Amino acid sequence: MTRDNVPNPTQPSTSAPAQPTGGAPVQPADPPPAVRQAAIGADVPAAIVRGAAQGAAQGIARTFLARLTEEFLADPPDWEWARTVWGFVKGLWQG
Repeated sequence: MTRDNVPNPTQPSTSAPAQPTGGAPVQPADPPPAVRQAAIGADVPAAIVRGAAQGAAQGIARTFLARLTEEFLADPPDWEWARTVWGFVKGLWQG
């Protein structure tokens, strides 16, 4: 079969909507943009970094709290200053 024997493609017969006269031609609306989904596992490296940062922060907090507790138990502070400040604050609220 040669190229000359191939029939021309036919268009479906549909009636085109009438164009309004005196105005701009009616254009079809743009299709909505496609929603792109992240690839599976795309956020894994970011999650690893967040997890490492969170673990480091928790380790620092634990170390600080352990040191603070150790110092507090070795040499308890004098609470007289706290009582003085609390009495002052309480006096402000009472009037």
